[in-house]
Amino acid sequence: MNKLLPLAILFFSFFYSNNTNAQFKSSVISTEDIGTLKCIYVKNVAGQKASEYGIMVVYKNQQFGYKQEQDTIHLKAKEQIAQFVSDIKAGLLVIGDEEKEFNIANSNYALYKNKGYSDNNFIVIANKDLTIKTPINKFFANQLIIWLNSIDFGKG
Repeated sequence: MNKLLPLAILFFSFFYSNNTNAQFKSSVISTEDIGTLKCIYVKNVAGQKASEYGIMVVYKNQQFGYKQEQDTIHLKAKEQIAQFVSDIKAGLLVIGDEEKEFNIANSNYALYKNKGYSDNNFIVIANKDLTIKTPINKFFANQLIIWLNSIDFGKG
């Protein structure tokens, strides 16, 4: 039974994807490597439906060098992009101040100030469970903001 379950799931997913996504097309509009982050702006078209756009920020687990776990922040609306940029800017305001705290969590990501080092000039991007996380410094945080603001979301 244990061997049949993965086969059943594989068969079901193959059948489901062939029927529903027969005309699904995804194209990369823009991509940028920012430090350890891989940022991708994509356009998805499914059959006769209107195009859907999205931004993916892929980050790898930097907690341990030998683990290659990764996660992705999916931003599917201008409001989500604006909120993410606002959250990063809030982190940049307090990043160099040892006295101030910074901790933002929502259903898509968590951001907090790196602690425990003499030079706390890092913002940590993590999944909501805090199991996959990567730090970015001020320079890369600003580069991420610039790239996100340069995207003409919904076009391309």
